[in-house]
Amino acid sequence: MLWLAVYFPHWLLQYQSYHQGLPQGSELALFERQSGQILIASRAAAKLGVEAGQSLATAQALCPSLQLLTYEPSLSQEASHWLCQWSYGYSARVVPPVCPFEQTQPNRPSVTDTLLLEVGSMAKIFGGLDRLISQYQQAAEGYGLECQFALGENALLAQLGARYLPFTWPADAVCYDKGHPEPERAARVSACLAKREDRESAKEEEAQGEETKAQSKDEQVGAYSVNLPQLDLKQIISLPLPILPLPGHVLQACENMGLTQVEALLALPLKEFGERFGESVLTLLAQLKGQLPQVHEFYQMPESYRHKLELLYEVSHLEGLAFPLGRMLGTLSAYLVQRQQAVLALSLTLVFRDLSLAPLRCEIRYPFAEHRADALLKLCRVQLESLTLAAPVISLAIQADTLVALSVQTPNWWQGEGKSDVCMRLISLLEARLGADKVKGLESCSHHLPELSWQSRSLSLSGSVSQSRSDARRRKCSAQDVASQKLENQMLNRCAEPRASYQGKTRALSEEASLFTDLFHGLCDGRIRPTWLLRQPEPLEPELVSLLKGPERLHSPWSASSPRDYYLARMHQGGLCWVFRSPEGLFLQGWFG
Repeated sequence: MLWLAVYFPHWLLQYQSYHQGLPQGSELALFERQSGQILIASRAAAKLGVEAGQSLATAQALCPSLQLLTYEPSLSQEASHWLCQWSYGYSARVVPPVCPFEQTQPNRPSVTDTLLLEVGSMAKIFGGLDRLISQYQQAAEGYGLECQFALGENALLAQLGARYLPFTWPADAVCYDKGHPEPERAARVSACLAKREDRESAKEEEAQGEETKAQSKDEQVGAYSVNLPQLDLKQIISLPLPILPLPGHVLQACENMGLTQVEALLALPLKEFGERFGESVLTLLAQLKGQLPQVHEFYQMPESYRHKLELLYEVSHLEGLAFPLGRMLGTLSAYLVQRQQAVLALSLTLVFRDLSLAPLRCEIRYPFAEHRADALLKLCRVQLESLTLAAPVISLAIQADTLVALSVQTPNWWQGEGKSDVCMRLISLLEARLGADKVKGLESCSHHLPELSWQSRSLSLSGSVSQSRSDARRRKCSAQDVASQKLENQMLNRCAEPRASYQGKTRALSEEASLFTDLFHGLCDGRIRPTWLLRQPEPLEPELVSLLKGPERLHSPWSASSPRDYYLARMHQGGLCWVFRSPEGLFLQGWFG
């Protein structure tokens, strides 16, 4: 395997800086609450004299603008999960970084602050290792992260190299030059890639007459990009001994024996050295030489999403939560894209400064299974507008368990570009403002009576799921008693339109000859039905209408209701209507419009 080691010297600080919206280059320091000592300081704070081991009073005296962050074990867990999550887009094998302040496995010393990516199998996908590393570096800098890289087939050597011997980009492989502005940098990137493609095409033309085996070998070498050096043991043995992740007492004993370099330690007899310092040290040296395989615990994408953020300031208004919430939802969006999923609902929890108050928990619903960061934030803000904060907020957490498969809708050829997406966003916004019970659509159901053959239904995806479940239960009940009047009344109550008269609305329609012609020629074959149905048929005097076409009989042998003969009719006051005659008399069923 070919490993890419990425060293993040200030990842705990920069995780907080990114999600809290702090400007890059701020004076930050992480301190331990119990001892009151500085654990790590940012580069800007270190330039002013702040360093690890200092007391809080000394650090603040040296840097009055220093912003202090409390270290908690949950902070390292959230930051490690965040790093691995977006790194998962570059390799399927990601080894999380080890926090330097947590000794989870004392018997297995490891290099801290370093993330591992298996990139040998990903080189061809990205068009070469140089492009993979370049894209990864650009993504890291977009998150405000400082990083150093090293390549090697030995993961431990690559980790040590990333910390102490990071490689520098060759002149023709520089794809992110900090000394140039963005437009010029992009031009340099394009020129670099164009030159590389020209060289690759020239090599392919020269190799056309060679054998297939030689061609595949050349492609593999080109994929691994010979411009990027790989670390070996010869480059590490000349470094000082403290670079190795050895316990403190072992390093002190080696210093007392006069051992200052890695090479001197490797020259010692292993049997006597192991009897004195234990098996774990021998295992580390064997892994360093490549004599023993290394055991890695790869990062696994969780089935559900959870993210908690402790705010550095108190927020008294919901508008103040927009920025940190937007960053958290952006991270959620990246998670959903990687898993090709979308979210139907997420739970938002706000913790108040007054701990005696219960945390505010609200469920944010997305009717059409959203995955885009901007849409996630927009609907979330709309649904939060009705809330009132009882006290200032000190932390917030989001949890997404209701996930569905991501489906991309492509508009039909007769639709405009993105028309369906705009409609779904509009319906989502209406449901967020008015509530899901206020936005309904119409749907036909299996029943021969027109007033019972349609019903209102939720347009959202979550509503459709719950509706289908209720429909299944309803079908089960109807199988037991088909002719049940109770079931018909239940379906009747679910009709969307209330009982109303539409004479005034349809008077103008009677003057439209084209509509009248269509209705007249298409009614008997069942193609045309009125768009407005009354909730219940209304009794109608025969003198008020003129029957134009019909009859069309609707009757079911499975129902106890009497047969109906339907006619296209015209009201004397104006308007085309749909009426039926039964043994009980003449009734108005609906209006055409």
